Amino acid sequence: MARRSELKGIVNALNGSFVSRNNDFKGYWSIGQLKSLALDNCLSSMIFPLILSKTTPTYNLQSYIVHRYANMLKNLLTKQKIPGFWISKAIIKIDFIANAEQAKLYEYTTSGELFQCTCQITDDTGHDYESLIYGRCLPHSVVRELKSTRKFTV
Repeated sequence: MARRSELKGIVNALNGSFVSRNNDFKGYWSIGQLKSLALDNCLSSMIFPLILSKTTPTYNLQSYIVHRYANMLKNLLTKQKIPGFWISKAIIKIDFIANAEQAKLYEYTTSGELFQCTCQITDDTGHDYESLIYGRCLPHSVVRELKSTRKFTV
């Protein structure tokens, strides 16, 4: 029998996958591409609701992320035998102006500026399950980055 507490593992899995270097779009790391998009549009954060729309997805970065992670959420719920109606809200938020105190913890991990990624699921009882991951990234650059050679990149 499924338990709502299993949603904590699901938010951790979604968030871990989202910040992973394996999260790429057209062969390049999605986080770096989101950083460039945010800079180009004067945004400090972006929110992705994990709800599949009835329309055919367009293949821009934002719709790709929503489509990919909404499907991942659906598959994880199915695997855990958690009914979809238990989920009232599911989002992934990336904030490129993260808490400066946390930056000290991540000084030597990689180059770039600090970001904070939050995945949150609210269940039908109003309880929030949240995962928070800090990392560092630079804006996307075709010159600086190597393109993924994996066969199945969008």
